[in-house]
Amino acid sequence: MKFIIIGLGNFGSNLGLRLCDDGHEVIGIDTNEYVVEELKDKLTNTVCMNSTDEVSLRSQPILEVDAVIVAIGEDWGASVQTAALLKELNVKRVIGRSLSPLHTKVLRGLDIHEIVNPEEEAANSIANRIVSTKIHNSFSLNENHAVCEIDIPNDLVQQTVAAVDLKKNFDLTLVAIKHENEQTNIISKLRKQWAIREENLAEYRFVAGDRIVVIGDMKNIERLVGR
Repeated sequence: MKFIIIGLGNFGSNLGLRLCDDGHEVIGIDTNEYVVEELKDKLTNTVCMNSTDEVSLRSQPILEVDAVIVAIGEDWGASVQTAALLKELNVKRVIGRSLSPLHTKVLRGLDIHEIVNPEEEAANSIANRIVSTKIHNSFSLNENHAVCEIDIPNDLVQQTVAAVDLKKNFDLTLVAIKHENEQTNIISKLRKQWAIREENLAEYRFVAGDRIVVIGDMKNIERLVGR
Protein backbone atom coordinates (compact mmCIF):
# COMPACT_ATOMS: atom_id res chain seq x y z
CA MET A 1 0.00 0.00 0.00
CA LYS A 2 1.00 3.64 -0.41
CA PHE A 3 0.83 6.26 2.31
CA ILE A 4 1.67 9.91 2.89
CA ILE A 5 2.56 10.88 6.44
CA ILE A 6 2.47 14.60 7.23
CA GLY A 7 4.47 15.40 10.34
CA LEU A 8 7.67 13.45 11.02
CA GLY A 9 8.01 13.81 14.77
CA ASN A 10 8.41 10.75 17.00
CA PHE A 11 5.02 9.30 16.07
CA GLY A 12 5.07 10.10 12.36
CA SER A 13 8.63 8.97 11.75
CA ASN A 14 8.25 5.71 13.69
CA LEU A 15 4.97 4.97 11.94
CA GLY A 16 6.63 5.58 8.58
CA LEU A 17 9.58 3.35 9.40
CA ARG A 18 7.28 0.56 10.56
CA LEU A 19 5.15 0.77 7.42
CA CYS A 20 8.27 0.66 5.23
CA ASP A 21 9.58 -2.33 7.18
CA ASP A 22 6.29 -4.06 6.40
CA GLY A 23 6.82 -3.47 2.67
CA HIS A 24 4.63 -0.40 2.10
CA GLU A 25 5.57 2.81 0.30
CA VAL A 26 5.69 5.94 2.43
CA ILE A 27 6.18 9.59 1.51
CA GLY A 28 7.06 11.64 4.57
CA ILE A 29 6.36 15.38 4.72
CA ASP A 30 7.63 17.87 7.28
CA THR A 31 8.67 21.52 7.54
CA ASN A 32 11.89 20.57 9.35
CA GLU A 33 14.71 20.22 6.81
CA TYR A 34 16.92 18.30 9.22
CA VAL A 35 14.26 15.64 9.86
CA VAL A 36 13.47 15.35 6.15
CA GLU A 37 17.17 14.86 5.35
CA GLU A 38 17.59 12.36 8.20
CA LEU A 39 14.77 10.13 6.89
CA LYS A 40 15.32 10.47 3.14
CA ASP A 41 17.06 7.09 2.82
CA LYS A 42 14.77 5.33 5.30
CA LEU A 43 11.36 6.19 3.84
CA THR A 44 10.37 5.84 0.17
CA ASN A 45 10.62 9.61 -0.24
CA THR A 46 10.67 12.71 1.95
CA VAL A 47 9.57 16.25 1.16
CA CYS A 48 10.21 19.49 3.03
CA MET A 49 7.11 21.65 2.66
CA ASN A 50 4.31 23.43 4.46
CA SER A 51 1.24 21.19 4.36
CA THR A 52 -1.11 24.13 5.03
CA ASP A 53 -0.22 25.55 1.62
CA GLU A 54 -2.73 24.27 -0.93
CA VAL A 55 -0.39 24.61 -3.93
CA SER A 56 2.31 22.60 -2.17
CA LEU A 57 -0.20 19.98 -1.07
CA ARG A 58 -1.55 19.60 -4.60
CA SER A 59 1.98 18.96 -5.85
CA GLN A 60 2.04 15.66 -3.94
CA PRO A 61 0.21 12.45 -5.04
CA ILE A 62 -2.46 12.86 -2.36
CA LEU A 63 -5.18 11.38 -4.58
CA GLU A 64 -3.11 8.37 -5.58
CA VAL A 65 -2.17 6.96 -2.17
CA ASP A 66 -4.27 4.66 -0.01
CA ALA A 67 -4.29 7.06 2.94
CA VAL A 68 -2.86 10.35 4.15
CA ILE A 69 -1.99 10.42 7.85
CA VAL A 70 -1.88 13.84 9.50
CA ALA A 71 0.64 13.10 12.26
CA ILE A 72 1.50 16.69 13.20
CA GLY A 73 2.10 16.68 16.94
CA GLU A 74 2.94 20.20 18.06
CA ASP A 75 1.07 22.71 15.90
CA TRP A 76 -2.64 22.18 16.60
CA GLY A 77 -3.61 24.80 14.00
CA ALA A 78 -1.46 23.28 11.26
CA SER A 79 -2.98 19.88 11.95
CA VAL A 80 -6.54 21.16 11.58
CA GLN A 81 -5.73 23.28 8.50
CA THR A 82 -4.00 20.38 6.80
CA ALA A 83 -6.86 17.99 7.55
CA ALA A 84 -9.41 20.50 6.25
CA LEU A 85 -7.45 20.99 3.02
CA LEU A 86 -7.16 17.26 2.45
CA LYS A 87 -10.93 16.85 2.82
CA GLU A 88 -11.52 19.81 0.52
CA LEU A 89 -9.24 18.21 -2.08
CA ASN A 90 -11.27 14.98 -1.86
CA VAL A 91 -8.55 12.73 -0.49
CA LYS A 92 -10.26 9.34 -0.14
CA ARG A 93 -8.89 8.41 3.29
CA VAL A 94 -7.60 10.86 5.87
CA ILE A 95 -6.37 9.65 9.25
CA GLY A 96 -5.91 12.32 11.90
CA ARG A 97 -3.76 12.39 15.00
CA SER A 98 -5.56 13.89 17.98
CA LEU A 99 -3.78 15.91 20.67
CA SER A 100 -6.78 16.42 22.96
CA PRO A 101 -10.53 15.73 23.27
CA LEU A 102 -11.23 19.15 21.70
CA HIS A 103 -8.92 18.34 18.80
CA THR A 104 -10.86 15.11 18.29
CA LYS A 105 -14.15 17.01 18.15
CA VAL A 106 -12.75 19.44 15.58
CA LEU A 107 -11.45 16.62 13.39
CA ARG A 108 -14.81 14.86 13.57
CA GLY A 109 -16.41 18.16 12.63
CA LEU A 110 -14.29 18.05 9.46
CA ASP A 111 -15.80 14.61 8.73
CA ILE A 112 -12.63 12.77 9.73
CA HIS A 113 -13.59 9.67 11.67
CA GLU A 114 -10.32 7.73 11.67
CA ILE A 115 -8.55 9.39 14.57
CA VAL A 116 -5.61 8.10 16.58
CA ASN A 117 -4.20 9.26 19.89
CA PRO A 118 -0.84 7.46 20.16
CA GLU A 119 -0.05 8.75 23.65
CA GLU A 120 -3.37 7.54 25.05
CA GLU A 121 -3.16 4.20 23.23
CA ALA A 122 0.42 3.65 24.42
CA ALA A 123 -0.56 4.53 27.99
CA ASN A 124 -3.47 2.06 27.92
CA SER A 125 -1.23 -0.67 26.56
CA ILE A 126 1.47 -0.05 29.16
CA ALA A 127 -1.11 0.15 31.96
CA ASN A 128 -2.49 -3.24 30.99
CA ARG A 129 1.00 -4.76 31.06
CA ILE A 130 1.80 -3.16 34.43
CA VAL A 131 -1.39 -4.49 36.00
CA SER A 132 -0.48 -8.08 35.13
CA THR A 133 2.87 -9.65 34.27
CA LYS A 134 0.89 -12.28 32.35
CA ILE A 135 -0.14 -9.71 29.71
CA HIS A 136 2.67 -9.40 27.16
CA ASN A 137 1.14 -7.21 24.48
CA SER A 138 -2.00 -5.13 24.51
CA PHE A 139 -3.84 -2.88 22.06
CA SER A 140 -6.80 -0.85 23.34
CA LEU A 141 -9.87 -0.71 21.11
CA ASN A 142 -11.80 1.72 23.32
CA GLU A 143 -12.08 2.65 26.99
CA ASN A 144 -12.98 -0.88 28.08
CA HIS A 145 -12.03 -3.31 25.33
CA ALA A 146 -8.64 -4.50 24.10
CA VAL A 147 -6.72 -7.10 22.14
CA CYS A 148 -4.27 -8.84 24.50
CA GLU A 149 -1.60 -11.51 24.27
CA ILE A 150 -1.56 -13.40 27.57
CA ASP A 151 -0.03 -16.49 29.18
CA ILE A 152 -2.37 -19.45 29.31
CA PRO A 153 -3.39 -19.95 32.99
CA ASN A 154 -1.86 -23.05 34.61
CA ASP A 155 -5.23 -24.64 35.36
CA LEU A 156 -6.13 -24.63 31.66
CA VAL A 157 -3.03 -26.57 30.59
CA GLN A 158 -3.88 -29.91 28.93
CA GLN A 159 -7.47 -28.78 28.30
CA THR A 160 -8.75 -28.33 24.76
CA VAL A 161 -9.88 -24.98 23.40
CA ALA A 162 -13.41 -26.37 23.04
CA ALA A 163 -13.49 -27.50 26.67
CA VAL A 164 -12.22 -24.15 27.97
CA ASP A 165 -14.81 -22.28 25.86
CA LEU A 166 -13.50 -18.75 26.40
CA LYS A 167 -16.58 -17.22 24.77
CA LYS A 168 -19.04 -18.92 27.11
CA ASN A 169 -17.02 -18.72 30.31
CA PHE A 170 -15.26 -15.36 29.93
CA ASP A 171 -17.05 -13.62 27.02
CA LEU A 172 -13.70 -13.41 25.19
CA THR A 173 -12.98 -14.11 21.53
CA LEU A 174 -9.93 -16.26 20.82
CA VAL A 175 -7.94 -14.92 17.86
CA ALA A 176 -4.79 -17.05 17.86
CA ILE A 177 -2.59 -19.36 19.90
CA LYS A 178 1.18 -18.87 20.16
CA HIS A 179 3.17 -22.02 20.84
CA GLU A 180 6.92 -22.00 21.38
CA ASN A 181 8.80 -24.51 19.22
CA GLU A 182 12.46 -25.41 19.03
CA GLN A 183 13.91 -25.24 15.54
CA THR A 184 17.34 -25.99 14.13
CA ASN A 185 19.01 -23.24 12.10
CA ILE A 186 21.52 -23.62 9.25
CA ILE A 187 24.42 -24.25 11.65
CA SER A 188 22.45 -26.93 13.52
CA LYS A 189 21.90 -24.78 16.58
CA LEU A 190 18.59 -25.07 18.39
CA ARG A 191 16.60 -21.89 18.86
CA LYS A 192 13.12 -21.18 20.16
CA GLN A 193 10.56 -19.57 17.90
CA TRP A 194 6.89 -18.73 18.31
CA ALA A 195 4.52 -20.58 15.98
CA ILE A 196 1.10 -19.00 15.52
CA ARG A 197 -2.00 -21.16 15.22
CA GLU A 198 -5.09 -19.37 13.87
CA GLU A 199 -7.18 -22.16 12.33
CA ASN A 200 -8.78 -25.39 13.58
CA LEU A 201 -8.39 -24.25 17.15
CA ALA A 202 -11.23 -26.15 18.83
CA GLU A 203 -9.37 -29.43 19.36
CA TYR A 204 -6.01 -27.90 20.22
CA ARG A 205 -4.83 -28.92 23.70
CA PHE A 206 -3.04 -26.16 25.63
CA VAL A 207 0.49 -26.86 26.89
CA ALA A 208 2.53 -25.01 29.50
CA GLY A 209 4.11 -21.89 28.06
CA ASP A 210 1.41 -21.24 25.46
CA ARG A 211 0.13 -17.73 24.92
CA ILE A 212 -3.28 -16.77 23.55
CA VAL A 213 -4.45 -13.64 21.78
CA VAL A 214 -7.95 -12.62 22.83
CA ILE A 215 -10.36 -9.74 22.26
CA GLY A 216 -12.78 -8.53 24.89
CA ASP A 217 -13.54 -6.41 27.93
CA MET A 218 -10.42 -5.82 30.06
CA LYS A 219 -12.34 -6.88 33.18
CA ASN A 220 -12.89 -10.31 31.61
CA ILE A 221 -9.28 -10.54 30.45
CA GLU A 222 -8.07 -9.69 33.97
CA ARG A 223 -10.49 -12.30 35.36
CA LEU A 224 -8.93 -14.91 33.07
CA VAL A 225 -5.28 -14.06 33.80
CA GLY A 226 -6.00 -13.83 37.54
CA ARG A 227 -7.05 -17.48 37.76
